[in-house]
Amino acid sequence: MRVSHIRQLPIGSPPRRRRPLERLAPGWGIAIVLLILSAQSLLPLYINVAALFDLPLLITVFLAITERNVPRGTLIGAAVGLAQDALTHGPMGVFGIIKTIIGYLSASVSLVIEIDYPGARSVLAALFYLIHQLLYWTMQSVLLGTDAAFDPARTLVMSAAHAGLALGMFQLIDRLKRPR
Repeated sequence: MRVSHIRQLPIGSPPRRRRPLERLAPGWGIAIVLLILSAQSLLPLYINVAALFDLPLLITVFLAITERNVPRGTLIGAAVGLAQDALTHGPMGVFGIIKTIIGYLSASVSLVIEIDYPGARSVLAALFYLIHQLLYWTMQSVLLGTDAAFDPARTLVMSAAHAGLALGMFQLIDRLKRPR
């Protein structure tokens, strides 16, 4: 029997894309970031539970994954993080540094893993929430010398909550994408 032509990819090469790549128009990306930053600032005033969620983290992960470009993902993370710093009362640059790292990691992962599937993006959002919390705790306690509490059980529960929120939020934003 003759085997049909099977082309093997070299080890370490990115997976083949099954669907055409899609991305947000730059105007939509900026509008969504502004909307998310506004929601992060205003929703906790009316809904107490909203203060528990980090919406700028989720939009950083989404945009960096969608771009599939490490320098752009890093810049997206830096821009979103610095904008979040400007809206908080904490030291300037904390969220900028953390979101830059998250943007870099998200974009890097998107080159290796097929991230068009909602479940994969949701799991990544949960993982990046855990990394974000670890980095935040490290910066607060080690670098800034403040008393920052780290509650592993609460962090795991909130990680799962962020995954669920990301599942719905990412599907809504996906509707605005267009083919590259």
